[in-house]
Amino acid sequence: MVSVNLHTHTARCKHAKGLPVDYAQAAVDRGIHVLGITDHTPFPDDRILMIRMGFAELDPYIREVRQAQEAFPQLKVLLGLECEYFPEFDGFYRSLLEEKKMDYLIGSVHFYLYRGKPQGFWGGFQMDREALLCYADAYIQMMQSGHFFFGAHPDTFGASIREWNESCEECADRICAAAAELNMPLEINVSGWLKQEQQANKLGFASAAQAEAAGQACPRPYPLDEFWRVAARHGIRALVNSDAHDPAVLTKYMENGYDMAARNNIELIYPFGK
Repeated sequence: MVSVNLHTHTARCKHAKGLPVDYAQAAVDRGIHVLGITDHTPFPDDRILMIRMGFAELDPYIREVRQAQEAFPQLKVLLGLECEYFPEFDGFYRSLLEEKKMDYLIGSVHFYLYRGKPQGFWGGFQMDREALLCYADAYIQMMQSGHFFFGAHPDTFGASIREWNESCEECADRICAAAAELNMPLEINVSGWLKQEQQANKLGFASAAQAEAAGQACPRPYPLDEFWRVAARHGIRALVNSDAHDPAVLTKYMENGYDMAARNNIELIYPFGK
């Protein structure tokens, strides 16, 4: 039974639905005991503003999470943020934990430097070995910063490869070796299954299985069994989260994440209780 979800987003990020109180209600309705609200962090210079709240919204966001805590005392509601890592903001990350009293910060990499320019995972770009290692370097730098409690969706690069190959294995091995050395948990992020379902829906099918049976491709970018087999070799501990952008799908596909952990012999952790 799903009882913990530590990765969710609110409407403030401009690409999600719902307020913290809506997620708290959904959590109670679904039997969740521990809920983390972790919208995309704003930055003092309001960079990448199209997919995150403005810096002026940070305190209102915190108030909304506190209101959810007060409204649902039977539920452990945690205050957090999902953060891109920029070294120039080391002091800012510390202030989020020390002054703003965040319960935890999630580290993630949605963009990485490739041949001197920021590169994302969407839009059809296919990663070569150089790009995969640039991503691994960015992910390792994020983990080594020491600001973040766990690393989000480390296998996001699955969205930019055609098939698993030696370069993917090398990328995964570098990330997992660093995580093991730092004793840093990684996340089995199940949102890839939801993205797959949504793609099938756009094609007019109720599920990815129906679409594939009809000859339509509905690739699932992550989580990847191949990555988690590498993680198992390094003894990586993991958390299963939904990365929900809508309270209606708060726990969807999380059972699949537990199954993935089990078949790859990954130890799951529940640091804030279960």
